[in-house]
Amino acid sequence: MYKFFNTSGPCFPDKHYMIPTSERWFQTQELIEQEKYFVLRAPKQTGKTTQVLSLVNQLNADGNYIALYINVEPAQAYRENAEKVNEVILSRFRIQSLVDLPEELRPSSACYDVASMLEGMGEFLTKWCLELPKPLVLFIDKVDTLMGDSLLSVLRQIRAGYTNRPHAFPHSVCLIGVRNIRDYRIFSDREQRYVIGGSAFNIKDESLTIQDFTQEQVVQLYEQHTQATGQPFSQAALEKVFWYSQGQPWLVNAFGKQLCFSSQKIPIEQTVEPHHVDGASEQLIARRDGHLDQLGDKLTEPRVERIIQEILLGEREEKAPKVSQDDQQYLLDLGLIRKGLHGFEIANPIYREIIPRELTSYDQETLGQNPLWYIYPNGKLNINKLLEAYIAFYKEHSEMVTARKTYTEAAHHLLFLAWLQRVVNGAGPAHRGRIHREYAAGLGRMDLMIEFAGEKFAFELKLWSKTALTKGRKQLADYLKRCGLDFGRLIIYSRKPPDDMETVGKREQCEVAGKQIADYPVLRTC
Repeated sequence: MYKFFNTSGPCFPDKHYMIPTSERWFQTQELIEQEKYFVLRAPKQTGKTTQVLSLVNQLNADGNYIALYINVEPAQAYRENAEKVNEVILSRFRIQSLVDLPEELRPSSACYDVASMLEGMGEFLTKWCLELPKPLVLFIDKVDTLMGDSLLSVLRQIRAGYTNRPHAFPHSVCLIGVRNIRDYRIFSDREQRYVIGGSAFNIKDESLTIQDFTQEQVVQLYEQHTQATGQPFSQAALEKVFWYSQGQPWLVNAFGKQLCFSSQKIPIEQTVEPHHVDGASEQLIARRDGHLDQLGDKLTEPRVERIIQEILLGEREEKAPKVSQDDQQYLLDLGLIRKGLHGFEIANPIYREIIPRELTSYDQETLGQNPLWYIYPNGKLNINKLLEAYIAFYKEHSEMVTARKTYTEAAHHLLFLAWLQRVVNGAGPAHRGRIHREYAAGLGRMDLMIEFAGEKFAFELKLWSKTALTKGRKQLADYLKRCGLDFGRLIIYSRKPPDDMETVGKREQCEVAGKQIADYPVLRTC
C-alpha cells in the first residue's frame, strides 16, 4: 500500500508522506536537558501533535527520560469547574499511561488518591514522580481549550510544583496550544478580575513555534509521492502549490490528496501541471473540508471581524475603533493573517478566496439572478450587462447593505463580490470563471480580476474620500499595468445617502498613464 498525504490527525512516517520532524522544530532537546518548562504554540493543523508524538517516542527510545503526551481537551466540557477539570485530567493520565507506558512505569492507584481535587493534578504528579525511576517529561496538549478558573488552576498547580522538579515533579513540561501563555487574558470568576497568563505561569522559559513549510520542503514532500508511484510534478505545478498554500501544512497535504488520491485525481502516468493545481484549489475552496470550515467559523467572532473588515477595505473608516494589539496577535496566532508589505494581509491565497465567499454565501443564493443571463451565446461574459444589472439591483435593494449586521463597513464590497461570484461561478462547469482578489490593510483599495472564457476584466473598489477618485484612478492604472491590461473599472462606495439618485453608477471614462479607466461614481446607500 502506498503512503498518502494526510489531512486528518497526526502524521506517522510509516503511513504518511511527511517532512522529518527534526527539520521543523529545534531547541527542544536542550530545553529538556536544562529542566525547562516551555510552550509550543502554532496555528491549528500545522503539525504540533505530529512533532510532539515523534519527540515522545524518541525520548522514550533513548532511555534517559520517561515521556508522556496527554490531551486535556475533554476537560473543556466542564468550563470553569476546576474540580471536575482536574478530575478529567487525572483520567487522561490514567488512559494515556495505560496506552503508552509499560506496566512498571504507570502511576499506582495511590497516585490518584488526592486530598483535594482542586489541586488534584499537582498532587498526582508529585506522587507519580516520586515513584518513577527516571525523570518525567510531560507534554500537555490543548491547554488553551481550558478557560477561566479551571485554566488558572492547571497553570498555578504546575507553577507550584516547579521547585520540586525533577525528583518530585516533572523534569520538564511543554504546554501546547495555539497561543502563547503570556498572551492569555483569563477571567477568574472566583477573583472577579482578569489574570494575565504570564503571571499565572511565570516559570516559562521559551515559547517555541513551528514554521510553515518552505518551498523546498513542499518539493521534498511531493517528491516522496513521485518516488513511491512514479507520478511526476512539473516545477511550475510545485511552485503553484506553494503559492496557493504559502506552505501551510494542512493545505499542502490537501493539495496533494486532491491531486493524487481523490475521485478527481490526476492519472498516475500523467505529469501534474499548474492547471491541475488551479482546479484543485477550486475544489478545496468549494468543499471547505475540516480545516477550511473551521476557518469560516472564526469569521463570526467580533475581534476577528474588526481586523478582517479593515483588510477587506484596505483602509480604516475614520470613526472605526482602533484594533487592539491583543486582537492582532490573536489572528496572527490563528494563522489567519500575516504581516505583509502594506500591513496585515490574509495568510495565503486560499484563505483570501474563502473569506469573501464565506461572508457572501447567503447573499449569492438570494440575489434572484440566473448567471446565464450574462453570458453571450459564444460563451463570453457580457460584463457591461452584468454591471448595469448590478447597479439597477443596487438601487432597488439597498437594504441588503443597510440591514447587514456584521461587516457593516464592508457591506458594499461584499454585495458586489456576491454578485460577481454568483455570475462568474454559478452557471455550471461549462461557464465557469475565476475571480482573483488582492486586498490588505493599508493597501487603500481592493483589486479584482475576473478571468472568464479567455478574457480578463479588472476592477478596483474603494471607500469614498475627497481624494478617492484621484488616488483610485492612479492605483487602478498601476494595477492594469501589472496585469498587462489597458482597461479597468473603478467603483467608489460611500455609506452616505446620494444627493441625486440618478448619479449613482453613472459611468464616466478617462485616460490615466495610458490606461482607459471607467469610473462608476459613488454607489451609495439609499
